Amino acid sequence: MSHLVIVDGHAIAHRAYHSIPPLSLDGQPVNAIYGFYSMLLSSIDQLNPDHLIVCLDSPGPNFRNEEFVGYRAKRKPADHELISQLPLLPKTLESAGIPAISMGGFEADDLIATLTRRSQKLRRRSDKKYIFSRITIITGDKDLMQLVNQKVSLFVPIRGLSETKTYDPLEVKEKLGVTPSQVVDLKALMGDMSDNYPGVAGIGPKTATNLLSEYQNLDNIYDHLDEIKTNIKDKLEKDKENAYLSQKLAMLVSNIPLDFKFKSARLNQDKLLGLLSLFEEYNFKSLISRLKRKLNIEQKNKVAKTITPQNNPNQSSLF
Repeated sequence: MSHLVIVDGHAIAHRAYHSIPPLSLDGQPVNAIYGFYSMLLSSIDQLNPDHLIVCLDSPGPNFRNEEFVGYRAKRKPADHELISQLPLLPKTLESAGIPAISMGGFEADDLIATLTRRSQKLRRRSDKKYIFSRITIITGDKDLMQLVNQKVSLFVPIRGLSETKTYDPLEVKEKLGVTPSQVVDLKALMGDMSDNYPGVAGIGPKTATNLLSEYQNLDNIYDHLDEIKTNIKDKLEKDKENAYLSQKLAMLVSNIPLDFKFKSARLNQDKLLGLLSLFEEYNFKSLISRLKRKLNIEQKNKVAKTITPQNNPNQSSLF
């Protein structure tokens, strides 16, 4: 059984940009790229994936902008130095042979949701067992907590790039006060300041989590309005349309028709060597050293496995 890791590419690059001091190559800023690959190497070491995919946002509007003209309208524009590096991300991933997936009209989160859903259904033809025993999503975006279950976890940088936290269903409940399946309806009630969708005015985290604890989901809340205190009931009635709009905006799309084969995501030595060539091209000296150490260790392990009692003439027959 295999471990699939899916990386929220631009989310990690954005965090890297703000965590790594300015760095340039021939006048081109590359600190976000350096930080992204530093995080990638660390996650490979910690998570030991068999398959690796990176999902990226596409330029231009997506379907949420069509649903709500104010979607993300209040976000500050990204720094020019960061924007100039983003085209390097798919280019460098391609040169290393690591799948980088994007699709116009959808966010990376939707692609991640689609791949996560599809990967949980894959079974081997021979024994019908599931191909992926674990799926880990590397992201800084807590919207993806809605995907967490017993098989799917989030791996989140929480302080720069050096400190991380893994979220399973219990960790999500501890963090947000709701289960992963209730995350969308939590955002429907509270709205989202970062993405600028409204929710229900006057409903904060405590009231929202209490409502979901009592009634489980948004539909059930509206089906039992007569049981709810008058001041909260009035807010819910007034902003019902906004609540359901926010629910639609918060819910990730998990059925995008992607033409993608998971076998292309297998993480093998050729891809690690592709990363090494990339680091040499960009003169990322510390990443070169880290990866060479890893490759040397892997090569030693590979050699050790081939030396068995049957093919090692120096080994005692007692073993």
